Formats: sequence, structure tokens, C-alpha cells
Amino acid sequence: MTLLITTVNTLRHYRKAAPADGDLAARRAAAARIAQRRARRAIFSALAAFAALQIGMSVIMDHWVPVLHDPEYGRKLALLRGRQAEAPNRPLTLVLGSSRSGLGLDPESFAETPTAAARDDLVFNFAITGCGPIQEFQLLKRLLRHGVNPRRVLIEVHPLLYHQENGIGEECWIEPRRMDWRDLILVVDYVYNRRPFVWRWCRCHLAPWYSNRFLILNHFLPTWLDQKAHMDPWSGLTDYGWLPLRKDAVTPEEFQKGTDNAKREYSPMFDAFRVTEPADRALRNLLALCRQQRIETALFVMPEGSQFRGCYTAAARQAINDYLAVVSRQCEVPVYDATEWCNDQDFWDSHHLLVAGAKRFSERFAQQVLADFMARGGSRTPSLR
Repeated sequence: MTLLITTVNTLRHYRKAAPADGDLAARRAAAARIAQRRARRAIFSALAAFAALQIGMSVIMDHWVPVLHDPEYGRKLALLRGRQAEAPNRPLTLVLGSSRSGLGLDPESFAETPTAAARDDLVFNFAITGCGPIQEFQLLKRLLRHGVNPRRVLIEVHPLLYHQENGIGEECWIEPRRMDWRDLILVVDYVYNRRPFVWRWCRCHLAPWYSNRFLILNHFLPTWLDQKAHMDPWSGLTDYGWLPLRKDAVTPEEFQKGTDNAKREYSPMFDAFRVTEPADRALRNLLALCRQQRIETALFVMPEGSQFRGCYTAAARQAINDYLAVVSRQCEVPVYDATEWCNDQDFWDSHHLLVAGAKRFSERFAQQVLADFMARGGSRTPSLR
């Protein structure tokens, strides 16, 4: 009897303690809601961390370590800062231009210039591959943001990069990945295909860790990269920004192959050369920026070999000369034309100089261009428009 009473009481207690079907479903629904909230928080946290990493990397690249997305600019900026730290009171003269200047002008060959001003200045070669008037304007703006304040600027005029149309000219060499948002806002005003250009920039900057992964690895962990994936052509830069060609000489066959490639590359500009509005506007705004910043300014044209020069029509050559004369007069800047200063054996492709040719040209450039430019004591340019 006692056992029966105990069993009944136990069953009553169990029935009272057991949840009803409705209570069990409610608890399960509450647990599911809690799990969903936790999952959403985890997803949002992961997205926020991802966005923070991407934004943080963009800020780091744009402001402090530009070598991670623009290795040529980043390396030259680091070298320039090193030279300025060694002699902080020396006036700075910058050379802005394309690979022609980058390979062809050795500032260390300027040491024997006949004027004291030229010897006292720190002259640095900040020419960038593929750089024409648009990127020269962008480059000076960027350098000013990074605290570089030159007293003088020598600006290369690459004649063929002043013919810019849809799919032709400097626009083909502009790489959006190298730019920050301020560069983009400036450059997009000069390009023809604006929408794809902006989209390319957005794709690179939405995930900079991914789009610049090889450059990041090359900078921090180069041994992790396959030898073929190394992206460090700028390791040969001298302390003053010159990039000497790694060949001392080329065979006639190599020279002809390089020349034929150069002719093919520039054939659209040779065929119907004209100075187009975006290039002209970029140059004039660059000169105006120099005026605003009280920077003394001069223009110069790099040498070309006879085969390359022979590709210009007489009308194209006349158009270039007339344009430079107008810019010189209207903007009150000196123009130095060194187109015919070098012999064919000085080049490896009829428009880029070999090491020996670059040194000879640099010595003449110092004596006839740099000395004259510094003796002038400045130039006047128009107001920025």
C-alpha cells in the first residue's frame, strides 16, 4: 500500500513538472531566436572586422606606406625623404616625367654643373613610368600632400602623350590601383572612359588586402612569393631616383626589336597626332599649381633616336613645336628641347637611353638646361582654373 501511494505521488509530481506541449514549443522558439541573434551578431561582427581591415589598409597605403599599392612612387618617396633628412636645408629640385626621364636622367651626374645654385640644390628624379601631363599634375598634388615642397620643378613633355583620345594616349597607362580617392577625383576629370575607370578603382579599393596581395607579400614576406611573382623592378633605383637600365649595351637585333615595339605602341599617335584638350588642360593646371605654390618651373623634351623621330610626320613635328612655343609664351616658362641631343647608339629602343647614354646626356642636361634654368630665377604661370 505504501509503495502504491509513493508511485502515485511520483507520477503526479512528474505530470506537474513536465512541460506542456505549448511551453516546450515556446522555449524552443525562444532558443531559436537567441541563436539567430547570435548568428546575426557574428556575421555583422565579421563584416565589420572585414570592412575595418580593408579601410585600415587603404588609409595605411594612402598616408604612410604607399609602396604597398604604388611601389614605384613609394620607393622614390622613401629615397627622397632619406636624402632630405641628410641635408634638410637644401632647396629641392624635382624632375617629373615618364620612363624616358626615369631611365635617362642621373642627378648624381649633375655634380659638376657650372652654377653654384645647381650644385647646392638637392636634385631628385621623380619620373614615373607612363607618366604624361595628367599624372604629372596628380603626382605633384600627391607629393605636396605628403609634405614634399620643392623650390623648382622640371617637367618633361613627352609629345606623344599629349594626343589623348578614347583608348589612345596616357589614359592607357594610368593604373587606378595606385591612387587614393583624391587622386581619383582629380584624374577622372581628364579621362574619356570615366565609368569603367571609376569601377576599376572601386574594385581595387573595396578589398585592398586582396587586390594588392602580391605587393604586400613582396614588401613584408618576399620569400613567400614564387620568384616569377616578385614585383620589385624598382630595387635598382639609385639614391637620387634614377633607374639605370640593367643592360650596358644591346645587340643590333635587340635594338631593332625594341624600336619596332616602340613604333607599334605609339603608332596611333604617330598616325594622326594632335594636342588634345585634356592633356593641354592638365599641363596648364599643373603650371598653375606651381604658380600657386611659388615653385619655379621649366619644361623639357627628352632625346629620341633617328628611327623614332622618323615616325613623326612633318605636320606632327610642326604641331608640337608650335604648341610648346605657345605654352612657353602664354605661361612664361622656359622650354628646353633635347630631342636630337643623343646618337642612336645611346638608346636601347630609339627613345629610352642606355646607362652610358644616360650619363652623357645627364652631364649635358646639367650644363645646358639645369644651369640656365636656375640662373633665370623663376618663372610665372597662370592662375589655376
